[in-house]
Amino acid sequence: MRRFILVLLTLAILGSLVIVATLSSGAVGPCEDWPMFHHDLALSGYTTSDAPDGNTTLWIYATGSNITSSPAIVGGKLYIGCMDGKLYALNANTGALLWTFGTNGPIYSSPAVAYDKVYFLSTDGNIYAVDANTGAFVWSTGGMGGPWSWSSPVVHDSRVFIGASNGWIHCLDAATGAIIWSTLVGGSPNSPITVANGKVFSGTHNMDNSSPTLVALDELTGAIIWTYNHTAWHQPTIGMVNSNGAAVVDGDGDGDLEVYFGIVTWQGVGNEAIALDEATGNEIWTQNLNGWSTSTPAVHDGKVFIGSDDGKLYALDAATGAYVWNYQTGGPVWAAPAVADGKVFVGSLDHTLYALDEANGTLVWSYYTGASRMMGSPAVSCGKVFIGNENGKVYAFGTTEVQIDIKPGSYPNSINLGSQGVIPVAILTDVNFDATKVDPTTVRFGPAQAKPAKYALEDVDRDGDKDMVLHFKTQDTGLSADDTQATLTGKTRDGQTFAGSDSVRIVPPNGKGK
Repeated sequence: MRRFILVLLTLAILGSLVIVATLSSGAVGPCEDWPMFHHDLALSGYTTSDAPDGNTTLWIYATGSNITSSPAIVGGKLYIGCMDGKLYALNANTGALLWTFGTNGPIYSSPAVAYDKVYFLSTDGNIYAVDANTGAFVWSTGGMGGPWSWSSPVVHDSRVFIGASNGWIHCLDAATGAIIWSTLVGGSPNSPITVANGKVFSGTHNMDNSSPTLVALDELTGAIIWTYNHTAWHQPTIGMVNSNGAAVVDGDGDGDLEVYFGIVTWQGVGNEAIALDEATGNEIWTQNLNGWSTSTPAVHDGKVFIGSDDGKLYALDAATGAYVWNYQTGGPVWAAPAVADGKVFVGSLDHTLYALDEANGTLVWSYYTGASRMMGSPAVSCGKVFIGNENGKVYAFGTTEVQIDIKPGSYPNSINLGSQGVIPVAILTDVNFDATKVDPTTVRFGPAQAKPAKYALEDVDRDGDKDMVLHFKTQDTGLSADDTQATLTGKTRDGQTFAGSDSVRIVPPNGKGK
């Protein structure tokens, strides 16, 4: 029991809406916002965004205390709660502080961003809405407290849904904070809320089997549609949802939704990964994770990815629960994994962030933070991975997006594939990047990764700053008649990776343009 109380006192793998897909200027691949915990209303944990192939640190920002909240990223801004009672807004590209908003208690809750507002719960018992651009107060509603005020909101159809660990699930007006409905479910719900198929889902701390393990409510009225009680299926074991959420998706591709989640088994031994039928709440399968699970699963491409206290991240078959692969870390995995670009990202209490191959679980890269546990969960947006840490720092990993200009001063950027000449490409200096710090020996251009024949520093855009202009032999670039843009990559002298793209108009060797 002492160990379980410690988990309750220290754990917050939390969550928080509407997905806004964007393509930012200078981006070199798919770019999508991550507006809430686990990316979307269904808590799928999957994004179409690019993700880094290495552990290059773009920036690190130190807050005033421990972080167990998970970040939301919208429109180039990152939002994250902190144990110092503040919500932080940072520039997602540079890590620069934009604003903070203070409350009267630590913030475990992960924010949700919608309607130009940020919604989050504080342990002072209030749910807040603040302006996403300025941090100005919009509204707050009290009565959202309880022993563990860790739930994270979701926002859908102008409504905010939140769990209060005094036993209630609430629905509020997103514009005013007025309560629309409240439903007593018991069991101290403190999970991230899930919304799917007209239902609201939340797990509970069903410590004595007096309350359901997980509930499904009508999104419009709050009426209880069904409840799942673990003990009813697995006498005498009690199963509790320990501040983690449920992913509600069609994991097996059969056209029907499933509910995937992990549990802590209490007063008995049982399987810790569970899949339910979304329509009825009936069990489909359970699977042994060899330890308690407080990890919100990610679901993608027929697999369920979920962490365990045995120190492993498991990949399970979404249809059957069968083991696909597992990866052993050095500590319990409380975090919710994120899936992007063929990789699974997850933090461990061994102080390390891991990037694993989605198909087979092999290690792609890792980053060790020192004597600080990874309790929060990662978010992936626009080619970057973001995560908070118990040491109070927010980390950003990825490739810096830079502005490049192919054939400066020329548009369209016509390239004759029959030319034996060179293509000039400028890397532009701006407020976010100093092109004079580029190591030209690392720069590559085009599909064939051409090396520069020569380079020089000059102010090509006449803004008073030096830019770097590199020349590449046309025949070395590997450009073809089908290309409409070309990408340049490289590193700065201090090891920062960067990439940028610009449009091209290919002129075939016969001289006839496309």
